[in-house]
Amino acid sequence: MGTTGLADFDLLEKKIRKAAKYIEQLQVEKKQAEDANIKLKEGLDSLYIENEELTKELKHLKKEKNTKKDLEKTREELNNKIEEMLAKLEGIDI
Repeated sequence: MGTTGLADFDLLEKKIRKAAKYIEQLQVEKKQAEDANIKLKEGLDSLYIENEELTKELKHLKKEKNTKKDLEKTREELNNKIEEMLAKLEGIDI
């Protein structure tokens, strides 16, 4: 009975050591997952900031595009008026 008790104790000790190793491994994996999570959150924050900057730039470019369209329209109207005036001047004998 003394040998069986000692064998049981050795088996229990092995199981406890194995469980302790497993817990250590899980703690390492948890730390790695937490670190990866932090990096992912930082990357996501960076993407949000970049998205905001690109959105502002897009709004600015749209505004410039509209301004350019307005200027082109004004330029076309002026060209048409100048052509009309030139046509009237050609029709006048001076």
